[in-house]
Amino acid sequence: MLQATRFLFVVILLLVFSDSAAVYIVNGERKTFEIHRAESAPVIDGRLDDKVWRDAAVVDDFHMTTPTDGAAPTEATIVRVTYDDEYLYIAADMRDSSPGEIRAKQMVQGKMFFSDDRFYVMLDSFNNKRNDYFFQVNANGVRREALRENNARFIEEWATIWVAESAVHEGGWATEIAIPFKSISFAPGTDTWGINFGRGIVRKQEFNLWSSHDRQDWPAYSGEVSGIENIEQGLGLDVVPAVSLSQQRDLILGENHSGFEPSLDIRYRLTPSLSATFTLNTDFSTAEVDEQQVALDRFSLFFPEKRGFFLQDAGIFEFGNIDTNGRPFFSRRIGLSGSGEAVGLDGGVKLTGRLGDFNVGALAIRQEEAGDVQARDLFVARGSYNVLEESAVGFIMTHGDPTSNDSNSVLGLDFLYRDSDGPFGEILTGRFWAQQSRSSGVSGDDQAFGAHLEVPSDKLELYLGAQHIEENFDPALGFVNRAGIRRVDMGTRYRVRPESGRIRALNSRIDFFRVTDMDGELLSQQVKIRPISFYTHEDDFLFIDWERNKEVVRSAFDLFDRLNVPVGEYSFDRVRVELTTGTQRPVEAVLSIEDGDFFGGDRLEKSVELKWRQSAYFFMGLTFTENDVKLPSGSFTSHLASLRGDVAFNSKWSWSNFFQYDNSRDVFGVNSRLRFIPEAGREMVLVLNHGGAVDASNHFSSTQSDINLKLSYTFRY
Repeated sequence: MLQATRFLFVVILLLVFSDSAAVYIVNGERKTFEIHRAESAPVIDGRLDDKVWRDAAVVDDFHMTTPTDGAAPTEATIVRVTYDDEYLYIAADMRDSSPGEIRAKQMVQGKMFFSDDRFYVMLDSFNNKRNDYFFQVNANGVRREALRENNARFIEEWATIWVAESAVHEGGWATEIAIPFKSISFAPGTDTWGINFGRGIVRKQEFNLWSSHDRQDWPAYSGEVSGIENIEQGLGLDVVPAVSLSQQRDLILGENHSGFEPSLDIRYRLTPSLSATFTLNTDFSTAEVDEQQVALDRFSLFFPEKRGFFLQDAGIFEFGNIDTNGRPFFSRRIGLSGSGEAVGLDGGVKLTGRLGDFNVGALAIRQEEAGDVQARDLFVARGSYNVLEESAVGFIMTHGDPTSNDSNSVLGLDFLYRDSDGPFGEILTGRFWAQQSRSSGVSGDDQAFGAHLEVPSDKLELYLGAQHIEENFDPALGFVNRAGIRRVDMGTRYRVRPESGRIRALNSRIDFFRVTDMDGELLSQQVKIRPISFYTHEDDFLFIDWERNKEVVRSAFDLFDRLNVPVGEYSFDRVRVELTTGTQRPVEAVLSIEDGDFFGGDRLEKSVELKWRQSAYFFMGLTFTENDVKLPSGSFTSHLASLRGDVAFNSKWSWSNFFQYDNSRDVFGVNSRLRFIPEAGREMVLVLNHGGAVDASNHFSSTQSDINLKLSYTFRY
């Protein structure tokens, strides 16, 4: 351990020799431009023929970040920006010497379109160089938005109302964007915002930015736009009534239940930067279903949040940038029983936003009674204060247990550090956090601490982290799947970018973690070495991993509810090879094979993922993973399969279908969603969920069928 730590500190000296391009600084100043108020509003149709664009500010000094950082783009991009009382308007003309090769195969609103040509805007409306709004559009006018928090976290589930339309023309393609000031928060006392623009040309795997550093486009490296004055948010009031019609059928018991449920969400901006959201009789019946996972160890699986109310301003509640184990707050714990069954919510209120250098978030929920668990009041408060240039110190507090009648609370403190001009001119990040829980009938051993340092350079990446989670640390509103441990992580990655040839980048990396109990006795350890991986200019990716594992099992457990892993100490080596093809190809593929020892036996994993985008109107995706496990207690071959099929009739109507099969649990499921979005903020969703069981002879039988129709309409004042 000591030698590995010394190794990391020695290797960091290599950063002296790393190259980086700081193209967000021009003549010692951040890139900037000034805009002026428009005399009239443009028609948002993607055609750029409105007179207003002739007088708008022009931005055209883009540069390449991939494949060659800082090089001149192969195609010109011309952006025009203006505004009026209610909207920020952005027009982009993406010139293209081969317009017939423009990629535009995503037509379903809100879906990712990594395989498409795209234009994106990053908007730091507080100009704090820490957080921004991300708006992206393709040549079909399909919109995608996200939040980016603390120059580190990309929250793609966030959604808001904005308008964009695109059109292909003889010299390329163009897009027009209107972002309502009602849809974002901002500091009313400043006329200067952070801003950045980007463009992707997929067939060339070329990406261009207006402002960047070391190929990165985080808010810390955005440019600035000035001249934004006297803008309005109206009353700052969004009223979203919705109604849900449902029918549930239990095909085993022969029972039918139907329902009619109205619900209401109200969002009110107390100030331009602080919002309160109220929800009554909250309905999540049309939320997307989870993708099935297979557990290959003894620890709980982590499933992401997909419910809109909790995703809104979700970044405010992030604590310590903790990915999974040790999170004090994880919204998926709300509205679910201890056995995973849905529990109704009577209502809730959420307060999120910024007050000067303070970032604040508060959430209060009334959860309905479920079984033996009484109705519960659940509460979360999160606050942070901006310090230094890019850092923040904060706290979190939670109260309530959604799955029992016991009391539970958590108090935590965190410090997020970032220096964009850190040692040797590279980025230096750090996070430090401490928490304590209080639970009924528990006293002592209920604390958790963590720290993580990282230099995320393009050429040489280094990280070192540690966690200390005591046995009784129990955040009832958070997520912990392994307590009573001390964990150390460290690793490095070195990258070479050849100046010629088909290879874009060659990487080598090593990662190490060690988990012990509170007395320092080994529980888990892994050394993973990736001697070589490479990206081609066509975005194909190949890597080979070798890992050595040590596991100490103190309590026997079952894999797939079938194979017993007894108490003991296990050492095993594994090898993995994976090939990923470029997103610009007609059929994308991820092919992998992994083999080696496994808990006293062996495990062979084979996986394939295929994506076929026939056109903008039809997509099909297939994934299949097989784990052939042989242990002294027996053998089992698990199959996890899914099939997706999306039909887009146009950019407003779409029909998505998702089939899943898991033989380890002997279940299958079908989710079918018909969506109509005439414009942002107005939606109709018809959802069919059908589930069933699979017997030993692989005969499928249906067990339940649900159909839900939800209509929602946003009124803005």
